[in-house]
Amino acid sequence: MHIARLLEASVERYPDHTALIFEDRRWTYTQWHARIRRFAQALSDLGVRPGDRVAFYVSTSENSVTTYFACQVLGAVAVPLNFRLSPGEAAYIISDSGARVLVYGRNLTENALKVQAQVKSVHDFIGCAYDKENIPEGHHHFDTLAEETVDRDEPRPAPDGNDISALVYTSGTTGRPKGVIHTHANDLAIAMNCVMEYGLNHLDNALHIAPLYHVGGMQAFFMPHLMVGGTNVVLGRYEAEKTLEVIQTEKITTLFAVPTQIQEMLFHPRFNDYEVKSLRLITTGGAAISSATMERVIAEFCPGIFNGYGMTEASLTLILHPEDALAKLGSCGKPTLITEARVIANDPAREVPPSETVGAGDIGQLIVRGPQAMQGYWNKPFETQKKLKAGWIYTGDLFSKDADGFYFFHGRADDMIVSGGENIYPREVEEILYRCPGVQEAAVVGIPDEKWGQIVAAFIVASDPDLAAETVDAFCKASDDLAPYKRPKRYVFMDALPMNPSGKVLKRELLAAHAPAAA
Repeated sequence: MHIARLLEASVERYPDHTALIFEDRRWTYTQWHARIRRFAQALSDLGVRPGDRVAFYVSTSENSVTTYFACQVLGAVAVPLNFRLSPGEAAYIISDSGARVLVYGRNLTENALKVQAQVKSVHDFIGCAYDKENIPEGHHHFDTLAEETVDRDEPRPAPDGNDISALVYTSGTTGRPKGVIHTHANDLAIAMNCVMEYGLNHLDNALHIAPLYHVGGMQAFFMPHLMVGGTNVVLGRYEAEKTLEVIQTEKITTLFAVPTQIQEMLFHPRFNDYEVKSLRLITTGGAAISSATMERVIAEFCPGIFNGYGMTEASLTLILHPEDALAKLGSCGKPTLITEARVIANDPAREVPPSETVGAGDIGQLIVRGPQAMQGYWNKPFETQKKLKAGWIYTGDLFSKDADGFYFFHGRADDMIVSGGENIYPREVEEILYRCPGVQEAAVVGIPDEKWGQIVAAFIVASDPDLAAETVDAFCKASDDLAPYKRPKRYVFMDALPMNPSGKVLKRELLAAHAPAAA
């Protein structure tokens, strides 16, 4: 089975059900499928063939998802780009993928022209401007192609499950972005995994405020709702109050949001003005949530909150279900139905085999495998060999597993702090900071120190404007769960932590921009 067939199955079962809502436009499954096929025909007329790469540099919108599924109809390879990338960053990914077509967003025309000057592989440029007159000479207009092209229903070979469906580039938090190879079989496994874990059905209305160029937004949230014939509501730009308004007006039942967004909505001064009781499920991940905030989320926002762990290379692999949200706060849960997971010894000096697991409560590297796991990195055999071994993905993330089988994240292996010869895991310090009244968000990094090698520095976003470093330090000092040598030596208060679109804190940016000023 392939992804285009997944779409066709929902068209057959729910032809008149609303498939997609974006801004003031709505499409039934029949209408949207016809639009996708017309755009696929247009791409075919431009010379796109099975296996060719089609890049799209588009904000979260109808254009982005229509392009994605048009690629699947053709057997082409979708290459979604972060629309926030600079022209140079976008050009790198487009060149690396060898894309022959670039679809670009309505506000990215200037960037697209700069990309055009740098990239030689792209034959055709398609702009998403509202008016055809605003498209540069020699470029094509998205809506004209999607509405006026005649779908000739040409016979096409159906993609095989092992054919590549997408190249999803990593966010580059540890270097240059790498193209993660996803096959049709991988992405169908991801979608089915989420359908089963979340209990989705055709009556669900999903709201998308997360970027759809990420696996978490597309394969693990948009596609599962498509698979069951649900409605996908796409919000082009996240704003807390606008999101609450859409939850009310569209009777949203499912939402994927990072912890920062959940808190922004929950603490919004007009939160109680909106009816959000239709919401039965929120799935989140990427950062910690304090127990006080979690209790409020469950009581006032949505009782069904899931906390997940995933990565571009394997999507959702661990999930904490709502019934354990408070009892196992801070846990990423247990492996999903299709995932195997282990915590093995972490030793950078040697290759640790999958069989060398650690005991309950001990910290090591998480490895995972399952049908959703990537095939490798595009054009990067060495990096693939380091990451993928005997079917296991070596995540580079440090975890422990408790006696009940719940997994706990302790940070990236590269983020581990060595102070005075002692290993300190940032997550264990962050967990204590989150318990401190007045702390809304926290991130811990190790900064260079002549005496100790590294010292612990805490970066804090406070909900209490009067919160002082001395107060937080006294709280940490009084904690029975934090050894004295792990206590932060420096505190930096910030308005917001730098994060990537997946909600992961960019600790390299903290080090580069703020560590020298820590006090």
